[in-house]
Amino acid sequence: MRSRGSKPRYLKVKEGILKEIKNGNRQVGDKLPGERKLAMYYDVSQMTANRAIQELVREGYLEREMGVGTFVLSKDPDKKVSTKVNIVIFGELGKNEDNLDEALNAVEYLAKDVYMGTILRNLMEAGVPYNCEFSILTAASPFELEKYIEKADRKRERFVLVNPLYSWNDSINKIGKSGLPIVAISANWENMGVAFVDADNYQGAKTAISHLYSLGHRKIAVFYSWAETSNSMQRIQGAKDAMYEFGLESFDDLFININAIGNETLSLIQKALEELLEKQQITAVFATGFELASAASSALKKLNLSIPNDVSLVGFDDSPAAIYLQPPLTTVKQPFFEIAKEAIDMLMSYESKRSKIIPTELIVRNSTAARP
Repeated sequence: MRSRGSKPRYLKVKEGILKEIKNGNRQVGDKLPGERKLAMYYDVSQMTANRAIQELVREGYLEREMGVGTFVLSKDPDKKVSTKVNIVIFGELGKNEDNLDEALNAVEYLAKDVYMGTILRNLMEAGVPYNCEFSILTAASPFELEKYIEKADRKRERFVLVNPLYSWNDSINKIGKSGLPIVAISANWENMGVAFVDADNYQGAKTAISHLYSLGHRKIAVFYSWAETSNSMQRIQGAKDAMYEFGLESFDDLFININAIGNETLSLIQKALEELLEKQQITAVFATGFELASAASSALKKLNLSIPNDVSLVGFDDSPAAIYLQPPLTTVKQPFFEIAKEAIDMLMSYESKRSKIIPTELIVRNSTAARP
């Protein structure tokens, strides 16, 4: 029993922890020892240590994550700060932070890229109602990704992982246990470890093949790239399953991997089309991304083939530029803004962490027609 006029014993623990936070011995994001260790260190009961922690949680200095631990949340809870959303892109792009030209080139590339530019713009637009700040991070290894999470300011930082790779699954499961708000977009798989928002790439690809089949096409070439990504795998599988269901046999040779960018994409697709037309007499092409579809359109014209009279063409993503191709491109539309909005809403909500797959839509334009 404490003597009259003496401080409650829990204050001894509370003030001790608070002093360590204020003087910098415990940084934002640091994990505190367990209650038992704190009780032993301050020579109090575990219940007393628990009360001190609960007080600091209520005041905004600490944060408790069920099954994970107690973390330093803020040195100054009364200071209002905006939420920072870190958009993590996987690869080496713009890694040399000291080279301003390289950094500016990386930003320019991302802005112009049909897929990435659209995703980034939509994420930032979806963050406006929440007054979010945004930063773009690149991770070339699982170690880098884990370091970003380890050093994050738990009070204000959240993460969007753009098109993460399945080969990083162990690290993604690890960071998913950190207690930080993390959402993956444009990728999904079973037991991913973090919440995700994605388009229904599998069904979208099946719809594209079904559309061509309904027009009488039985020899359909499929161009894909970066097969190690979740989206590509799902689109490839969707196309194959649709062909199998329609009884189209011996179609494996019609699936062509085009791992290239820029002018090399056009060159590889033109060469592949020449070989396919000579051997297979294909009547249609399904390109699993807009850049591939654009290159296929140019390649067919270079081969003096008419779209859709000689070869029908379907793309994926429905870039704003799709309507300006000649002829305008039939394409599977990805719900880019819906994906971005769901991801930001999910990050900002402490209640809903449920993953979501959003349906795609086939937009029929003039690049497809019935087989003559």
